[in-house]
Amino acid sequence: MGFADWDRNEVADVHKGLLLLGWRADLRSTSDEAAWLSDIATEARELFAAGQLTPDAIDNLSMKAFDVMAFHVMNIYERAASVINAYEQSAFLRSLVPLIDEATLCHYRGYHTSALATLFIVLEHYLRNLAGWRPGMPNPTFANLRAAVKNHPPSPARDEAEAILAVIYAHYDPSSPPQFLFNRHGLLHGLRGPHDVDEMNCVRMFLLFDVLCSAEGVEPVNVIGEEFTHRCAAYKGAVASNAEATLILAR
Repeated sequence: MGFADWDRNEVADVHKGLLLLGWRADLRSTSDEAAWLSDIATEARELFAAGQLTPDAIDNLSMKAFDVMAFHVMNIYERAASVINAYEQSAFLRSLVPLIDEATLCHYRGYHTSALATLFIVLEHYLRNLAGWRPGMPNPTFANLRAAVKNHPPSPARDEAEAILAVIYAHYDPSSPPQFLFNRHGLLHGLRGPHDVDEMNCVRMFLLFDVLCSAEGVEPVNVIGEEFTHRCAAYKGAVASNAEATLILAR
């Protein structure tokens, strides 16, 4: 299924191409999704080699990757399973699961900006804990937060997380917004873009949490039980509420 059947070097090439677009290959992708993502990554690498990977081309290909991955990453069963099988097993994320649930419910209700802001709060708590910060200590700088991920053992997952964190915590220049408008400082200071940018960046954040769990060495436990059923029901209710609100607004 998906990338699981691919040669390691082929998967690495897909990763390289998608990282040029601010994405990464999700190893849980289906066979069809893997093939589509490979095509997108190949186009990105070829444009980059030719010096033609312009900001507009990056935006266009990034949205294509989002269209492929969003449903798989954000379906309610995948999100519920990720919480139980990975986030609750993480020494640094488990205490933040209530906030992750809150952000997930916001996302499913269509409140993507609120969801993204909450996910940034989760990320900052995570990095502070990873850096060993405690109340009463001097507040860490953004450079300290970015460097915290180096406390995880060296691995490709850690390298990917470092690359993503460098974008999130980059200096925000209002006259030259970052690609994808994916920047914590920019969001909190009113940076706005196309309506679907926050939705896309929420998916990036959930994938980042998955990467951080991999970098931490979390071993998924694959527990499906009452907690999974209850969380799926809550997520499903939020999706239904969003659909109902959309119908009302369309009248």
